Amino acid sequence: MPSEKSTRAWEAAYRQYGRAWETTARCGNGDPIAAHGMATASRAVAAAWRHIAAGTTLPWWALAAIESAAGAFESQARKYETVQASEGT
Repeated sequence: MPSEKSTRAWEAAYRQYGRAWETTARCGNGDPIAAHGMATASRAVAAAWRHIAAGTTLPWWALAAIESAAGAFESQARKYETVQASEGT
């Protein structure tokens, strides 16, 4: 079971992600400021997932799912970092 601190960090990261997603939905995928917000939020969610994986004794398949989720958010962060870099910010 994740610690209370890990759970709070995960919840905060997802709130940040939700706000960034809403901004991106309004501004569009090519907006460099929105892209920066999505990249930052995606990295925060990935870090929260990795922190949970490191601090728990879940079955291997649950840890694999958590690591997969973290990897997906890191991939998304790289996508938005590319958008941000292509816009010159």
